[in-house]
Amino acid sequence: MKILFLGDVVGKAGRRIVNEKLSLLKKEYNIDFTIINGENSAHGKGITHKIYNNFKNVGVDVITLGNHAFSKREIIEHLDDCPDLIRPLNIEPKDVGKGIIIKEVLDKKIAVVNLCGNVFIDNCTESPFDVFEKVLPEIEADIIIVDLHAEATSEKVTFFEYYKDKITAVLGTHTHVQTSDERIKDGCAFITDVGMCGAYDSVLGRDIEEVFDLNIKKIPSRFKPAEGPAILCGVIIDIDDNTNRAINIKRIQIRPDA
Repeated sequence: MKILFLGDVVGKAGRRIVNEKLSLLKKEYNIDFTIINGENSAHGKGITHKIYNNFKNVGVDVITLGNHAFSKREIIEHLDDCPDLIRPLNIEPKDVGKGIIIKEVLDKKIAVVNLCGNVFIDNCTESPFDVFEKVLPEIEADIIIVDLHAEATSEKVTFFEYYKDKITAVLGTHTHVQTSDERIKDGCAFITDVGMCGAYDSVLGRDIEEVFDLNIKKIPSRFKPAEGPAILCGVIIDIDDNTNRAINIKRIQIRPDA
């Protein structure tokens, strides 16, 4: 089985490149299951019902979120209409949505779990270790994929090392910069950060001038996404059909033409 995971989709530029490239990637690599992180897809913060439907229409199976999950409040009203959307288990508010989804693919049950890191994320209510320890015994699946939306590299690596024998992949999101530390250990795939799908000429997908205003001129930021050609970042994980363990992880990065 081959699973495609695309990193944080940022704004219109990110959505556009996903729309343009996803079907081609799925065909080229014979993808069986597709996950994307959509927490920055609505003008740089959050997601909307309309964008959820767009992702589903282009072939996404599961959409994960992050610390900006509820930045667009209207998504809370439409959660019942977004069955394949999950939010981190350990962020506020905790009484809406779900943080785990199980899908059946090729006679296998795939669980996708969404967690936030505890370092530098204000609305995180408890550590990903504590919350995952509670839910792991209840997950009945052949394959378990964790989107760990976290700032600190050490937290992501620690989570991977601690749970690598019990799950199939730990895929880091949030920092928007694809790392080159992808690996397989004890049948578990890992990368510190998958990267982003967003405007290439930007500061992590955000408008450069706005970031200048915030950091140099101290003008409050509206989290304006950058525009223009986008980069697409993701990983492809190969799963052994007999053992349900990861046997390969491949980074994908498509940059705009020079």
